[in-house]
Amino acid sequence: MSKAQIKAGGLVVPDGMVGVYRVVAVSPDGQTADIEKFDVSRQKSLGDPVRSLAVNKLTAYTEDTNQTAARIVREAITED
Repeated sequence: MSKAQIKAGGLVVPDGMVGVYRVVAVSPDGQTADIEKFDVSRQKSLGDPVRSLAVNKLTAYTEDTNQTAARIVREAITED
């Protein structure tokens, strides 16, 4: 995971928080970001944004091949 790739629309994992979040906006100085909880399987935002979280507390989210395969199978067998 990399801290250098934080930008609007990207997926991140915040330090001290559980789950995956989507970056809604990054401040002009690049020091803070607004994020919202994100469901990777459904590609859907969940809940209200968390405002002005320090960018240095965010790590870019990456999915390994096992996680990707499990998500694809889960999506294939789960109906909305």
